[in-house]
Amino acid sequence: MARWFYNRPEECCDESEVKVATKLRRLSKRWTIRWGFYYEDNNGVRREGDFLLFDPRHGLLVLEVKGFRLRGFAPTGKWEGDPGSNKDHPIYQLDQEFAAVLKALENVQPGWRPVSKALCLPNEVIPEGQKTYQDIPRELIVDGRDLEKIDSIFGRFFGGEQPRNIEQHRDVFLQAYGKGGSPEELKHFIDHNEVIFRKQLTRQYQLLDILEGNQQLFIEGGAGTGKTWNAVEKAARLAEAGDGADVLLLCYNIALGRFLRDLVKRRPLNQGSITVFQWEELADHILDACGMENEPPAADASYEKKQQYFDHDLPGLLLECVREEEFADRLPRFDALVVDEAQDHDTAFPEALNDSGLHTECGWWSIYFALLNNGTKAPATLFFDQAQRPPFRGSGGFDAQILAEQLSQPAFARLPHALRYTQPIYDFLQTLNAPGTERLLEQLCEPDDLPEGPEVVAVDLNDPSPDQVCTAVEEIIRSWVDDGYCQPEDILILHARTQLNDSALGACDSLGGLPLVEYGDSGIGDKKCIRHLSINRAKGLDSLAVIIIGVWPFQKIRQSDGQYTYFMGASRAKQLLGIVHS
Repeated sequence: MARWFYNRPEECCDESEVKVATKLRRLSKRWTIRWGFYYEDNNGVRREGDFLLFDPRHGLLVLEVKGFRLRGFAPTGKWEGDPGSNKDHPIYQLDQEFAAVLKALENVQPGWRPVSKALCLPNEVIPEGQKTYQDIPRELIVDGRDLEKIDSIFGRFFGGEQPRNIEQHRDVFLQAYGKGGSPEELKHFIDHNEVIFRKQLTRQYQLLDILEGNQQLFIEGGAGTGKTWNAVEKAARLAEAGDGADVLLLCYNIALGRFLRDLVKRRPLNQGSITVFQWEELADHILDACGMENEPPAADASYEKKQQYFDHDLPGLLLECVREEEFADRLPRFDALVVDEAQDHDTAFPEALNDSGLHTECGWWSIYFALLNNGTKAPATLFFDQAQRPPFRGSGGFDAQILAEQLSQPAFARLPHALRYTQPIYDFLQTLNAPGTERLLEQLCEPDDLPEGPEVVAVDLNDPSPDQVCTAVEEIIRSWVDDGYCQPEDILILHARTQLNDSALGACDSLGGLPLVEYGDSGIGDKKCIRHLSINRAKGLDSLAVIIIGVWPFQKIRQSDGQYTYFMGASRAKQLLGIVHS
């Protein structure tokens, strides 16, 4: 797709301009298009032109669109045309635009050529062989038929003249009409968006200020509302309270655990400590302290064996550890608990385990509360979104009310607004409306003002072979990097399969010359790479730029699980989102 610069939003433009723009969107990425630009006419009146089309093979074309009836009345010299127009001859108007464009280019670099002009009549088709139209030379007109093949007929407006230095030619055009569009300016815009996000997220800490006197909190919030940032801030406040406290910061998935550790490292403490555990890491730690081992079934074991182990055997061992007197002095102990993505931690165990006499009042939380020095009276804050619990795990596995009944002084609050998205990404998420995303969208509340940013890029592949997917992903990366939006290492590739080899990329292990490395892999060191992760393991994470692969177009997905997965992948992106459908 061509690179576009807009003078104003499309919804504010004339329908004939929108029709032309729709045709021009077929042009390849070598083209640069400015839609709308200001100039002064001969009387010093500020006016707006329609399109500037730049093709480095030929030059710059000034294109003025006329979508209404085009006729001149000879006795008065006035022309019919757009309502509110000055009724001048359309070529006179085009000449003034052309002169103003030449002047703007000359101010950047004298002698900048070639530049040409044309009148665009998208609603007319001029018969073959006709030399004029309303006394306007045919060679100055782009009609509806020409628009369909603008790429191939573009050169006729330049009479064979070609730019001598293509890159310099492009630079001059961008300096004159690409204000705000240079790689440096775009990077500054993107960086400033990150500052805006950080300010918006930290402003949400006001909720923690208001609830400072409540020792036990249930804080609900949809995707992008800042739950993770608030979780780290709350853990730090608990750690520094009084004479200092040891805080357990708990999450469900491994990648989020790594992200939380990174955030905690960046949040220095005056006193106290924060220990980050993913649930299975905590299980390992408890069993190791009690002289036992966590021995899950092999990766290729049957689903039934895995379910038996994780739903019954493992929690049974952990309950014995936290309840037996002989292990009391060996267990890790904490003064406070903070849990991010709390909805993923079950509040009930299977009936078979409940019948074992181990007193499982609230599922896995029975184990977590047992590690707190004051048990269910200890400070605790849970951040959750019931809608983000995966459909395949069942919606009834987490019940905040069950936990509230176990605690001594619970209070409920809500993070109301999505804060980490640009407007285009937020708008795109709003289009993902289906049974599997209905509750997610209900939680996605728009703030008063979201920053602008690049449009979402979607690529539909007829041939979804790994080579074609790789090529499509590399083109998106190259476009973002060339435009100055980001660096390759800022990009997170999300795939619908657990392992990269099983994903749409197949055996691909590098993109654009950089290795593909699983998110959180510490073995890469400081080497530049592109991160990847499965969508299901990316919950709680976010990234400046995300490219999703291996999903169908959303409108074709019929299963709730697939709809949920698509939304969760897209909602990880803050400013740049690309999707390769296959």
